[in-house]
Amino acid sequence: MSDAVSQPFVSSFESVGWANDAIAEIHAEATAFFQSDIQAIITEVDLNTGEHVQKIRLTKPLPKAIRRKATEALNNARHAFDRATFAARNLTSGPSMKSIYYPWSKNPADLNHILKSRSIDQRLWDTFKAHEPYPRGDTYAGGNNVIRTLAAMANDKHTVGLTIGAQITKTIYPAIIGHTMHSIKIMNPRWDSVKNEAELARWIGGVEVNGDYRFAFQVLFKDARLTEPVDVVRGLRAFTAKAQAVAESLQTRCAELSL
Repeated sequence: MSDAVSQPFVSSFESVGWANDAIAEIHAEATAFFQSDIQAIITEVDLNTGEHVQKIRLTKPLPKAIRRKATEALNNARHAFDRATFAARNLTSGPSMKSIYYPWSKNPADLNHILKSRSIDQRLWDTFKAHEPYPRGDTYAGGNNVIRTLAAMANDKHTVGLTIGAQITKTIYPAIIGHTMHSIKIMNPRWDSVKNEAELARWIGGVEVNGDYRFAFQVLFKDARLTEPVDVVRGLRAFTAKAQAVAESLQTRCAELSL
């Protein structure tokens, strides 16, 4: 591949590399955070019911650096999409006096409209269409909801929202120590991502309840547009991998057209 074709795509691949670096840092920081001493078993009294409520709770907030790095990774990946599009447009249609952005769209028909309106060389259209830069829909095949939503989040140009999710991985039902027991409920723990806690047991009486619960924690994107929980590291890896695939395919297509 000639330098005339490869050189315009350098900044796109550089942005992909920066995004991947940030993702690796997120993974390392989140792993260290969840492996540190951040969990506590507490017992409170529910004043409405009179029950003792045993909970597992995180005692520290998610480090701010994780949100900063997630924003950095998302924005660098977004730049990679746009820079690859700009490079391909200039190589096929000549230098442009304005920025040309990746054609994120609502559906295939909208993608066709955007490709025409931005004067992108028709010989590149199939390459863009192959990446299906739109969400899934009922009236057409293809698309990706997570990728498209992450692109919308990146275009907001705000710091991304994050929350903590958890799934129970092990339960040893509690031993009950004492004599006076009026009622007890052993809960099926459900993680409350607002309070960063989960209820383990409720009881009325003068007893102690000792159980063993293990949770697997993860950092999730917090955005109303996401219809399902999305792990930050997995979501960003998918988004960045798509950016790299777009840059590689556009570079390859431009090289074919230059022969």
